[in-house]
Amino acid sequence: MARRHVTVHLDGDAARAVDALRADWDPAMRRICPAHISVVYPEETVDVALLLDRLAEAARETAPFTVRLGALAADDEGRGGVFAMVEDGVPALEALRDRLLLPPQGFAGHPFHATIAHPRTSGSPAACWSHVRGGRLDVACSVHEVLWTVTDTSHREVLARFPLAGPPSRLPMAAGVLVRDGRVLLGLRRADRASYPGVWDLPGGHVEPGEAPRATARRELREELGIDAELEAPWRRLVDDEVELSLWLVRHWDGEIRNAAGHEHERLGRFTAEELRTLDLAHPSYLALLGEALEPGAGRHGSTDG
Repeated sequence: MARRHVTVHLDGDAARAVDALRADWDPAMRRICPAHISVVYPEETVDVALLLDRLAEAARETAPFTVRLGALAADDEGRGGVFAMVEDGVPALEALRDRLLLPPQGFAGHPFHATIAHPRTSGSPAACWSHVRGGRLDVACSVHEVLWTVTDTSHREVLARFPLAGPPSRLPMAAGVLVRDGRVLLGLRRADRASYPGVWDLPGGHVEPGEAPRATARRELREELGIDAELEAPWRRLVDDEVELSLWLVRHWDGEIRNAAGHEHERLGRFTAEELRTLDLAHPSYLALLGEALEPGAGRHGSTDG
């Protein structure tokens, strides 16, 4: 059965390190496809055309980056496979995946890895794990392109290549959409704020260098509301000429919400869809987006990030 993935093929020392292990423990998979990292899996892809459109746009706005293969790990003592885990330091892979897997795509939340011994093709993945347990590759790989591939039982074919050409020109930001009991939480920006004074806005902020939008949303919710949020699958991406805002639906969190950033928000409020119509909102798209977030079952298309 043919399976289509968004992938990054490894090169240099990273590819050689993975292939040296695959030669011993999974030569069949080594013959079928190059050493690689899967970014999007077939079961996550609902709309192929939309996925590829997003990938083309993201590639134009993403600069080449480096990942590192680190600790070796296994699923079910090796019976479910043996992997080299990916250290996504920038973290560019995570930001790319979250952008590609906005609805209607699915979101499985698989950790990034390069497979050493696959349970379907390796004759002894458990023995592989016994041999490499506690090991680490510690090799880097430069990523200059992302691939759309199809793999069957005999070979892998590259269907399309997407060179990375960034960086983006827009300011990256991230925010959380906290929904509970039919209401969404907003903060009233202080009148003395330099940007967007006196309007109701979502809790969030700027993506710092070396930070993924998902991590930004968690950090900002902690700093502004005093909570530890459980982020669901990526939900929406709002783009204009200056700003790229990634949004996550949030229904579960630890801690009591409080106005922990009094220098930013005059007060917090929770509003129904009807009440939103009476507010001066920070962005004209908020009314429709937040109304959608308040609909029953909104955003329940994938797993949480745990």
